[in-house]
This record gives sequence, C-alpha cells and structure tokens, in this order.
Amino acid sequence: MLIDTHCHIHSDDYPLDREEVLRGAFADGVERVVCIGTSLSDSRRAVSFAERHAGVYATVGIHPSEDTGAVAQVEGLKKLIKTSDRAKMVAVGEIGLDYHYQPFDKAAQIRLFEAQLQLAVDFDLPVVFHVREAFSDTFAVIDNFSGLRGVLHSFTGNAAELAAGLRRGFYVSLNGIATFSKDKNQLETFDKVPMARLLLETDAPYLTPKPFRGRMNEPRYVKEVARWVADHRGVELSEVEQVTSDNAIKLFNL
Repeated sequence: MLIDTHCHIHSDDYPLDREEVLRGAFADGVERVVCIGTSLSDSRRAVSFAERHAGVYATVGIHPSEDTGAVAQVEGLKKLIKTSDRAKMVAVGEIGLDYHYQPFDKAAQIRLFEAQLQLAVDFDLPVVFHVREAFSDTFAVIDNFSGLRGVLHSFTGNAAELAAGLRRGFYVSLNGIATFSKDKNQLETFDKVPMARLLLETDAPYLTPKPFRGRMNEPRYVKEVARWVADHRGVELSEVEQVTSDNAIKLFNL
C-alpha cells in the first residue's frame, strides 16, 4: 500500500488524462492520493475532484506565490471548508512562505500565512507547509499558534531545519528530489528523517523521480521515492510503504 500525499493532478493545467492516471496509480498499489489546493479556485477543483473519486482526498489553501490580494480570499476558503465533505477535505495547504523568486512581498506572504493558519486552528485541520528559503520566518510565525500539526512538504532544508521541524512535531515529506539530488548534505539530511515522521509524495506534475526523468510526473511514481528510501536505509520496500502510509493515515485521518 502506498499513499501519494501531495499531487496536483486535479489542476486545470495538468496535461495527462486524470482518469487514466488514477487507474494507473491504483493498479500500481497507490491506494490513496491527496490533491493539493494552491488558490481558492484550485482548491475548489481539488475538493470537487476528490468528492467524485474514491481513494482521492483534497486540501484547501493559497500558495504563498499568490500573496497579492490573496488575504481577501481566505473567507472563501473558510466557506469551502464549511461546505466540503470533511471525510474528503483533509487539510489546509499548501501554505507557507517562499522567498526564492524576486520580487516578493514578505509582509503580504506572512499575513496570508497567518490567516490560513488560523483556519487550521479554527477547524482543527492539519497543515501542508510550503517552505522555500524561509524556514526561520516560517517557524517564527508557526510558534505564534498553538496545537498545529502538519507536514513540511517537499522538504529540502538542512539538518538544523529538519531538527526544528521535528521538535515541533511535524511530519516531513520526500519526493523525487531525493532520487536525483547530487547534494551530499541534502541526501544525508533526507536519511535523518525518522521513519515515524516520514511521508512520501510526488508533487505531480513536477519533480519526476528517477528512472522516469523527462516524463510528466504522476502518483504512480511515488513508488520510486519509496524504493529510494528503502535502498538508502537498507530496509524492505514493504516496510517503507506500510510505515509511510500509516503516517499519512494518522496525519490526514484518511
């Protein structure tokens, strides 16, 4: 059993046939897929897609790249959470801070992040965190809220940032980056993620893992991430599949 805890196959620009992609994933042992919202409209699509497909779940959130005027849309997210099937709508995300692309409005990103964290608190939902070159500010914001639980999606931080996330009780998600990264320190950090806190994802259509580089990513390829973890840690693939699936079920109440 495998769970792809983060993909975007519901998005309007996903280029592959969604139904075929789901059938392929299920046939390859991926039993559950979580579709991640990145804007108000995209979150609506994610929820609708999840509610129409067995084994598919959704999150709702506004990505930090949508910072301009996005705080005004948080009320729309609140309404979406209230009207969604809570068995299918399982988290707030992906939300966070991203300081990679210039220019960015740090204050606007933080306001948007805080507003969405409050939704997670108000509705007792886990959070899918997007953090890029912004761990210090991210943790500073998070620490103003109590009772948060969630996952650091597509984790590429260093060992200190990993330790900071683990101290706060968060899960850590790896994807295809692990299979093709040549950064020794990064790979060593990936190996330090405790199995009890590890989730797997594809981030499809992005970050296709080896040996499928060059193809559009899809949930079935999460098995390659699991295989990488098993090979690096010298454990059975079945153990990685079971433990990471149990972790995902616990966090998202799948």
